[in-house]
Amino acid sequence: MIDSAAPGVDLEELVARVRQRVAEMREAPTGHVALDARELRSSVFIDSLEAHTNIADQKSQIRTQWPSNIGMTFPFGFARVRGTCLALLAFLFKDQRHVNAALVAAFRDQISLNRQLIEQVRALRDELEARTIVDRER
Repeated sequence: MIDSAAPGVDLEELVARVRQRVAEMREAPTGHVALDARELRSSVFIDSLEAHTNIADQKSQIRTQWPSNIGMTFPFGFARVRGTCLALLAFLFKDQRHVNAALVAAFRDQISLNRQLIEQVRALRDELEARTIVDRER
């Protein structure tokens, strides 16, 4: 669930807006289909963002070997030179790695929050549909 103590998140307002939007889409003749298409697109988009986040996380790690296209060219053909250059690069970009790791972690949290919001929208839609069916049966 969403932490209601999070700064900048007004949970009641968010739920009210989502309910209003779902009601508007439900009243429209193609509202249900449009909502499902949006959910599908957002799910695919979030999966894509997660894949990019994984790639960014992998690329932000300390390099332990050279790429194969430069691995044996002069002067990197010597193991001692390669090791020294890798250690120097690790030292020079230490702060940048920390920044990258923090950004990747924040992005993962954002993806998680987006998934939770999508699930809440689905639950609200299902609840609205159930209420509509019950109201029609009366």
